[in-house]
Amino acid sequence: MICSRKINDEINIFNGIFTNPAFMVVWIVIVVIQILCAQLFGRFVQVHINGLTGTQWAYCLLIALVTFPINLFLKFVPDAMCPMLGDEDPEDVKIAAEDYEMLRAKGERNAKEIASRSQRT
Repeated sequence: MICSRKINDEINIFNGIFTNPAFMVVWIVIVVIQILCAQLFGRFVQVHINGLTGTQWAYCLLIALVTFPINLFLKFVPDAMCPMLGDEDPEDVKIAAEDYEMLRAKGERNAKEIASRSQRT
């Protein structure tokens, strides 16, 4: 989920992670629910009836952390090497690119505004 925050081959996936409260709330809720499910509903989610041990949690976290270097590697794979899925109308692609640029400019303005407010206080 953290790796999916930046979709335009931006390297720093953690940049601005704390500036989006909705993302943080959803992320924390998901983490808490996963922990509760594994620890309290062991038989239901097919883990040990008493939940995971500390070692098992460490294995889970290490496996999950592997996604970060994989994501970093994939950011350097040229788009031309990836297959195009489905047919896209060139006009739709053009409109989407214009929308993206407008939203990106708006986001940059908002970030500058927030930064200037925080410097004043």
